[in-house]
Amino acid sequence: MADRQRAVWVAPGASLYERLADKIEETGGDPLPALAHAAELDPANAEYRMRLGLHAEMEGQFDVAERNLLAAARLSRLYQPRYLLAQYYFRRQDADAFFQWAHAALDIAYGDVLPLLDLCWRMRPEPEWLRAHALSRRPEIARQYLVFLSRRRQMEAAEVVARQLSGSAVAADLPALLEFCDRSLAAGRPAHPLEVWNRLCVSRLLPFEELDPTRGISLTDGSFAHRAFGQGFDWRLNDTDGVTSRRMKGALRVAFSGRQAEWCAVAWQYLATRPGGNYRLRSEFRGIDIDSPDGVCWKIYDLAGRRVAGGTGGGGNLTFVAPSDVLVLMLSYQRPMGSPRLAGTVAVTQVELGMER
Repeated sequence: MADRQRAVWVAPGASLYERLADKIEETGGDPLPALAHAAELDPANAEYRMRLGLHAEMEGQFDVAERNLLAAARLSRLYQPRYLLAQYYFRRQDADAFFQWAHAALDIAYGDVLPLLDLCWRMRPEPEWLRAHALSRRPEIARQYLVFLSRRRQMEAAEVVARQLSGSAVAADLPALLEFCDRSLAAGRPAHPLEVWNRLCVSRLLPFEELDPTRGISLTDGSFAHRAFGQGFDWRLNDTDGVTSRRMKGALRVAFSGRQAEWCAVAWQYLATRPGGNYRLRSEFRGIDIDSPDGVCWKIYDLAGRRVAGGTGGGGNLTFVAPSDVLVLMLSYQRPMGSPRLAGTVAVTQVELGMER
């Protein structure tokens, strides 16, 4: 401490005063006078103003805090001083000033703004008002707002944002839109994720054929021809202890170690179906290094986990009547009674799902 005090006496400079403030703060003292000297000696440095403003607020010197944070925002065109001002006015519960600086911050943000979106929500939890009056309309912000709404289960508001974003989506929008699809499907709201999914397919951001339950097109990538996205209406591969699944050369290859659980889910996907429609599932199971894939079978569930239909293994056909507009198709393993656990590799090829007239 003495050496730093001597340094600013010998050569008073902003950086030395800042280092003195560091030592004072480290030892539990008041760094404000030293920070104020640093800001006076380098008046164009926004960092000193921000730090001075934060410490002044902690000490209850709100006029000093506000004055220096505003000075930092004038000196710097970056996100941080605007975000700090939004935080400051949030703590003061000054809604008008908060949204002014939140909007200014979002207009130039270049990274993760979810913490600021959380403050906006806590100040005024009205998703449509926020979208119309407070948030920037930049796509970078829209996609983060979509993620924010989806994670808070504000699905009606998220559907509006997703529809707008998917209309002109680019590759950078894909993670947010797929997360929206996942959360909407899990919530039992398939109409909007189906619309978004099909738009992504049409724009070739996804390599799949559009789904159309009215024409019986309900299954995605039954030939396993594309890389796994594992979201939306695509296949989800559910590797567990003793089970490993891979898409390769037009087939799903599932390796069973013989030490897997007696029952386990191997792969699944959401199906967009027509309620009341009669469906037939066809597929082929082939043992690569085993004679028979005993215990591997398809099952159909609704979103509540109730089984709609189930096979007994070995591929073949499965028929069912769709009770709702979204179901789950699951490839599973169930050890047959009196048999050892399956050990070997099974190839699943040409899964087809059609609606019978």
